Amino acid sequence: MTAFVTGATGFVGREVVRQLCVRGTRCVAHVRPDSRSLAAWRARFTELGAEVDTTAWDVGALAARLRALAPAQLYICIGTTRHKAKSDAISGDIYEAVDLGLTRIAVDAARASEARPRLVYLSSVGASASARSPYLRARGKAEDVVRTSGLPWVIARPSFITGDRDEARLGEKAASVVGDGLLAVASVFGGRSLRAKYRSTTPDVLASALIRVGEAGDDRIVEGADLR
Repeated sequence: MTAFVTGATGFVGREVVRQLCVRGTRCVAHVRPDSRSLAAWRARFTELGAEVDTTAWDVGALAARLRALAPAQLYICIGTTRHKAKSDAISGDIYEAVDLGLTRIAVDAARASEARPRLVYLSSVGASASARSPYLRARGKAEDVVRTSGLPWVIARPSFITGDRDEARLGEKAASVVGDGLLAVASVFGGRSLRAKYRSTTPDVLASALIRVGEAGDDRIVEGADLR
């Protein structure tokens, strides 16, 4: 079985790659061909036992690659931050450009490839095409692209993801600590389902859950306790 991971250099994507390799799955980690850290990522993923793919973000080129590989799962772990978007010279609505735009390319390529991989989309709790937050709105639109693709799919909606990142995100870390504390109190008063849905998680736990639901057979949205 082959798995193709887009967003492989991201916080969760790299852990998905590692765990797939540990499981003995043939894993192809996609890295942008213009990445300034391409050599480092190639060395890191190769050491894990993954293959590195540098196909451009182009529907035709990516479709041809997926057709040749015929992956069983296409993991879409794409995302950006304001800091990263600035360093990559991305302006305007960065979430529409990256989170939604690249997801659309990946899905269109998967459809055109005729390989029919199962789409495993990493979204976020609160994602909705009508959300006020630009980030959650782009995620919601991306979910719609995945759901209407005509391909088998699963969408994961985690809450805060904590751990050691390449860049400091103190606001997110503080929010997760405070939020987990409030949810713990809420669970005492009967809010267990609320706590399960919004409690923070870590890349290793989330990656394991993504692989598990990605290899299942039903189209669905998973969140909360199902991602642990």
